[in-house]
Amino acid sequence: MRVRIACLALLVAAASCATLPENLHLTAEAPLLEVAAAQANPADAFMLWTAKHDKSYKTEEEGAHRQRVFSSNVDMIAAHNAGPSSFKMALNEFADLTREEFAATHLGMNPAKPGTLRERSAGATFSHANITHTPDHVDWVKEGAVTPVKNQAMCGSCWAFSTTGSIEGINAIKTGKLVSLSEQELVDCDTSKDQGCSGGLMDFAFQFVVDIGGLDTERDYAYWGVDGTCDQLKEKRKTVSIDGFEDVPKSDEGALRKAVSQQPVSVAICASQLQFYFNGIVDSCCKDLDHGVLAVGYGSEGDNPYWLVKNSWGSAWGEQGYFRLSRDVADPDGTCAIATTASYPIKTSPNPPPPPPVPQTCDWFGLKVCPVNTECYCSFEFPVPFLNFCLLWDCAPSSELEL
Repeated sequence: MRVRIACLALLVAAASCATLPENLHLTAEAPLLEVAAAQANPADAFMLWTAKHDKSYKTEEEGAHRQRVFSSNVDMIAAHNAGPSSFKMALNEFADLTREEFAATHLGMNPAKPGTLRERSAGATFSHANITHTPDHVDWVKEGAVTPVKNQAMCGSCWAFSTTGSIEGINAIKTGKLVSLSEQELVDCDTSKDQGCSGGLMDFAFQFVVDIGGLDTERDYAYWGVDGTCDQLKEKRKTVSIDGFEDVPKSDEGALRKAVSQQPVSVAICASQLQFYFNGIVDSCCKDLDHGVLAVGYGSEGDNPYWLVKNSWGSAWGEQGYFRLSRDVADPDGTCAIATTASYPIKTSPNPPPPPPVPQTCDWFGLKVCPVNTECYCSFEFPVPFLNFCLLWDCAPSSELEL
């Protein structure tokens, strides 16, 4: 991969590169060099990009179309980076998708389905309202209350990842145990108001978890990134429960800061302009809510205060799967409207008793099942990592992993 990146950076000066020059030092800015190289030699850059990201197309016409989209995105990214913006964009695995195609497959927050969105009134309960002091810097990742960055893949299930993230957070804070919870259970089973890969809302998902008494683990009810049939046996395996949820007062960054100082918070944002985010603090943005993410902290870089936000597009995107938005801005809705639709779970009761061990089903079709006291592991993964698809499963003696 590094050789490919270096080759892209040197395409301006050479037609090929077999070895790396001694004076070339790859840094975190290497993806920015790819953009300049891709403008200089679009055809070769696209060929190297498809190899780097294991992309292939069914027909020559489709490949030609994707190359045109790629070149258009390269020009857009280069123009953005040449301007005065506070953040940088870079080529990533989404470079052959138009903004509309990306939104259709990687967003999925439905904030205003008629007749279903819970009213946010000024008198609603906000248990953090009386906090009088908040730290200057909060990072729940460093505090051990945030699971590793996940990948929703080509499924509009961001709302489910935002929901599990905030429940994982409050559970870790209350119990001292960080447990990765099942987004697929929400996609498959929470269907009365949420719509799986077609979108949903975190408040609806919180209420679903309250109603059924808790969520199963990610390890037991694995993520597939497609709409499936609810596994009712796994739905009964409650591992982490919550007692309710609250909304942060709308358009109030001070209230959001109070909430985030106490726990990770589910937030809705406008993310259609973040497809190629690479690093930095986003200080201007759209406002039409279309994506559910997780506010996991806040801080300042020099004189620039920011929100730290966990995304669900994999750890190769952005700042290792995270991004930062300007905080304490003039717009009361916040950057990307982050302060408009924030909510968080309430946990006061202990978790349900651990479910009894059961045979573990490895694959979606039930073709491979591991006996009790063993666990599934992927012995051969589909060679496109972001698809999260295993071709061959096997069983191994169960370790002492916590649920």
